Amino acid sequence: MSMSRRRPRNAVLAGAGLLAALAVYGVCQQATASATDTDAQAPAPAAAPATASPTAAPTTAPAPSRTPAPTRTATPPRASAPAETAAPPGGATGRPTAGSTAPAPLKPAELPDGDRRRWKPMGEVKSLPLSGDFQLNECVSIAKATAWHQQGFLGETRDTLAVQDTLTFPDEATAAAAYRTTVAAMKDCQATSRELQKKNALPQDATVRQTAKSADGTAWQRRWTGVQGMSSPGDQANHVYAVLRGDVLALLHYDEVASASAAPSYDLRGDTAVLRTLGARLTQ
Repeated sequence: MSMSRRRPRNAVLAGAGLLAALAVYGVCQQATASATDTDAQAPAPAAAPATASPTAAPTTAPAPSRTPAPTRTATPPRASAPAETAAPPGGATGRPTAGSTAPAPLKPAELPDGDRRRWKPMGEVKSLPLSGDFQLNECVSIAKATAWHQQGFLGETRDTLAVQDTLTFPDEATAAAAYRTTVAAMKDCQATSRELQKKNALPQDATVRQTAKSADGTAWQRRWTGVQGMSSPGDQANHVYAVLRGDVLALLHYDEVASASAAPSYDLRGDTAVLRTLGARLTQ
């Protein structure tokens, strides 16, 4: 489930590699081209696979970048592993019918580090086509979603990107299974990321930790030297949030690149509030 060099994210087509098959953050694909504009315009959904970034991408799952999107590496999506923690008790409140309008996304001021980043929405929420699994990042692949809505946000300095993906499932049980898959995959994300770094002859410095937990959601941070593909290259911190409510799973992610305005790191103590706010949005 966000950064300036990051590629637009996509949902990975069945059989296509890890976000290598789809653009992560399609909504953000045009972010680079409009980097000099005051107000970012929402780019049209990407048609084919594009490179993804460390955690994200809109149109079948993409994330914007300031450099030409590299061809995604064909890293196979992780298999859905049963989570050791029980799925949060999501209620049926505010759940959209598959294919219908998704719950309202977060407001810019409600995003992580909003006071400093001064996020702006990249156009309106987009309803994107799903074909196969949804790829959040190099670690998380989610199956069986029936609808996908996405909202992209660009930081004021235009070197940070945030994306909120909202997935709707056939029923609450399927959504709960998708949440468990996300939790299990993020638990293994450190090992997955280091293996990817090893294959690309990079320092195996990836660290992943849970930063917050609520009744129906979990937040994580991954710090690492990113592998270009789904992620932009270089030193960065990826922030991922997952919240389950009924048959809907909301995934929010944003990235901090080491050079992003030479700003201090985001205060992770704010992650609990982000989960709480994201969950509240799903009931509206």
